[in-house]
Amino acid sequence: MFVTGLVVAGLLGLVAGFIFNVMATRLAADRPIWGGMRCTQSNHPLSFGQVVPLFGFLIQRGSCSTCGKKLPASFPLTELAAGALFAALFAMDGWGIAFVFHALYVGALLLVLVIDWKHKDIYFSVIAIGSAFALIGSFFLPGVGLVSALIGAAVAGGFFLVAYILAKLIFPHIEEPLGAGDVLLALMMGLMLGFPNIVGALLIGPLIAGVAVGLLLVSRRHKLGDFIPYGVALCAATILFLVYPAPFVDALKLPNLMVVLSSIFG
Repeated sequence: MFVTGLVVAGLLGLVAGFIFNVMATRLAADRPIWGGMRCTQSNHPLSFGQVVPLFGFLIQRGSCSTCGKKLPASFPLTELAAGALFAALFAMDGWGIAFVFHALYVGALLLVLVIDWKHKDIYFSVIAIGSAFALIGSFFLPGVGLVSALIGAAVAGGFFLVAYILAKLIFPHIEEPLGAGDVLLALMMGLMLGFPNIVGALLIGPLIAGVAVGLLLVSRRHKLGDFIPYGVALCAATILFLVYPAPFVDALKLPNLMVVLSSIFG
């Protein structure tokens, strides 16, 4: 039964990843979410076999079978990542309310991640929906709770709001040294993880960003001064804390933080 559950959760994730790809593409192009599927390269209609999550890409060998143009590798990678994450969530939560909300959280974060990586933007509509899921989930997930979620949002949002203001003052000649969308993303992260786990995500996020920037510089895909979508690293850190929080919580001694704060504030 466990293996069957893993397979079903993984297949659900593949379908979810396909939906995220469609939403990311159409939101960035300011097109309606609903409607027939068209090739992103030549805009011709696509058949069902061409859009089957992951397998459509493999069957076509990475190139559109109609127009022959190369398909973006980000599409199957997003679907594969969503499938793996949904399977991991099932392994952690089993079938139940925790799986439902954690899957919704991961879905919102993946959508933000894909859009920010490919289009360097964070959409308020996606953040608003993800935050609504998180607020509702705080009433059902015992590991968070409404108070913890609100404190997490205040800590993360406040930290990034201060960073946003300081960046504006320190770099006045740069139009957007730190995106306002990152502040909204931090609020959503805080609602999803609650306090103190959000502190861990805020610490891990910069490390992920640093490693990613280093790899991009070494591979010469980016150069110093290029825009790096920081939201991607924040989403990745939050997903880590949602899917497999234990080693990070233990390594960062986050329970001790709660003990210290409790002793300070009584």
